Order: sequence, then structure tokens, then C-alpha cells
Amino acid sequence: MRRFVFNIVVAVAFFPLMSVIAQDESDEILAQRRELDNIQRDVEEGQRRLDSLQKEGRRVQAAIGNYDERISSDRQVILRLNSELGELQADVARGDSLLNGHRVLLERQQRRHLGNIRQFYILARQPMRAFSDHPMEEIDYYRKIVYLSALSEFESGMVEGTEVLVGQSVDDLDVMSDREKMITGLRKERETSFAIGRSQRERQEKNLDQLRRKSMVEADRVIMLREAAAEMRAIVARLEEARAISQAETSTGPSAFAALKSCLLSPFRGKIVGGFGRHTDPVSHLKSFSPGITIEGRSNAGVYCVASGNVAYTGSLRGYGNFVIINHDHQYYSTYAGLGEIVVANGQFLQSRTKVGDSGRDGRVKFELRRGHEPLDPVKWIKIESL
Repeated sequence: MRRFVFNIVVAVAFFPLMSVIAQDESDEILAQRRELDNIQRDVEEGQRRLDSLQKEGRRVQAAIGNYDERISSDRQVILRLNSELGELQADVARGDSLLNGHRVLLERQQRRHLGNIRQFYILARQPMRAFSDHPMEEIDYYRKIVYLSALSEFESGMVEGTEVLVGQSVDDLDVMSDREKMITGLRKERETSFAIGRSQRERQEKNLDQLRRKSMVEADRVIMLREAAAEMRAIVARLEEARAISQAETSTGPSAFAALKSCLLSPFRGKIVGGFGRHTDPVSHLKSFSPGITIEGRSNAGVYCVASGNVAYTGSLRGYGNFVIINHDHQYYSTYAGLGEIVVANGQFLQSRTKVGDSGRDGRVKFELRRGHEPLDPVKWIKIESL
């Protein structure tokens, strides 16, 4: 994307010089106006994309807010269910303990009741004998039978009462067990909803982060295009002024620079990290065209002109640092961008391999070759072994 803007600004920088040598300055100004219209269309299209990205970002933020509310609601419900489940489990433990106690009591009562019944039957089945000589023994005998009968009835009532308590405890435990299963199921559903909500929120946050990065890239692109448009308008104004002052025409003969193809020495020692041609930005997915190559080497190292010529332009561009344009026989031009320092001046004649400046702190130099407006692939012109 920035290479695209750099291409525009570098092309703009050539026009003041080329207006002097062009065959028809009116055609040159029309070309500048067309280029300005293209830039303005790019600005409008970039602004539309930026607005769309910002709108999508607001939608994603709203979705994240909805997920936050859902996650918060699920968390509160899970806490409430956990509390309720804890109380219910405590009640189940108490009910289970009470049931065990009732069962133990029932077992003791049943044993006593059976023991009393056994004694009653043993006593009742004893053979009848006369108690005329001992009347008190007869009275005592009948008292025992009455006592054992009453005691048996009492113990039977106690057993029946305890059996009712045991049955009620069992019913209560069944009800609590069913409720425990229901609450456990509700908690599991909420925990699943909570986990899904968090996962979806994380995906939306990643999406929002990507949208923000794309918005930053697009906003930067729009700003740079607007700056290029402003520079273009200034160039068009200067061209119109120059045409009003002078209608001089310049003719050129055969170019000596053309014979140097594949023989030029690299302007900077390093490796090529950015190629010539069309590229797609990996973040914004915007397509752009690089009119040159990027060479990465040592920082603050010398950068040299590839052939003799006049310094046509020196300037700076945000994101690219300082750059120099050299005119080779009014037909070919070379550009050296990303310089930390420029050591030549406009109009200065340079011999081949004259130092034009030093590389910046990042050690990256952008090098371009043009025939008129046409960008050329520098790899086809320089000796690769000279890199």
C-alpha cells in the first residue's frame, strides 16, 4: 500500500523536470490532471472502505457487548445454582442421616416387638393347671399375659409409626434427589452456554482486532493519498505556471544509459527483501504495485548513483525517509529512497558511483529505475553479484 503511494509521489516528482523536455506541455498537464482525478477516486474509495470497516467494527463491538451480558448472566445463574445445589446436597445428607436413624430405630423396635410376641405366645401356650393352692400365682400369671399383650400392642404402634417416618424420609430423599438431578442438569446447560459464550466472544475480539488493524492501515492509506493529491495539485499549478512562462521544447537523441542494461552496479550492498511488480498486503489484502525493489543492508552505509547524471529532485516522504531522483540523459531516471542523509543537491552533476547519501537506521534502501513514466524492473539492469 505504501509502495503504491510512494509510486505516486515519485511520479509526481518527475513532472517538473519532464515538463521542460516534453514535446507537448499541454498533454503533460492533462496527464497530471488525470492522475489527480485517479488519486481523488482512490481517496474516495479508501474512505468508503474505511467507513465500512468502522461500521463493521461497531457491529462487532455490539456483539461483544451482547456476549458480555450473556456471559455475566450465565455466571450469576451458575453461582446461584451452585449455592442452591450445595444447600440441597446438605439437606440430602441430613435426610440420609435421618433415614438411617429411623431405620436403626425401626429395627430395634421390631426386635423388641417380636421378642414380646414370642414371650406372650410362650406364656399363653403353657398347659393350664390348678392354682387353688396358690391363688397369687394365678393372679401373677394373668397379669403377665395382660402386660405382654398391652406391651405387644404398644410396640406394634411404635413400629407402625417408625415405618411411616421411614417411608416419609424415603419420599423426601427421592424428591430431593430428583431436584438435585434437575439443578445439576440446569447447571450443566448454563456451564455449556457460558463456555460457548466465552469462545464466541474471543472469536469476536480477534475479529475486532483484525478490523482495527485494517482500519489503521486504510486510514493511513487515505491520509497518504490525500497528501499525494495535495502535492499533485501543487505540481499541476507549477506546470501551468511554467507553461505560461515558457513554451520551450527539448529534443533528445539516443540514450547512452540504455546500453548499461544488466551492467549496472547495485547502489547499495545488501539483499533484496522487496520485489518489483504487483503485491497484496497480507493484513489489509489491498493490492498495490511496487515500481522498484527494496534492498536491506547495513545502517548508515553509503548509497551510490548507478550512472552519471544530474540530480533532478531531492525530498522526503512520510514512511520512506529522504529520497533522491537522478536524471540520466532526459530519458532514464533512477530513484534512491529510505536515505538517512542526503549529500547531494538539486541540479548537481554526478559521475557514476558518486555517493548520494547514507542508508537509514533500518538499513533499507528503495531503488527504482524509469524510462520516462514507465517503471523498469531494476533486477534486469543491475548485476546481482554486486549486491
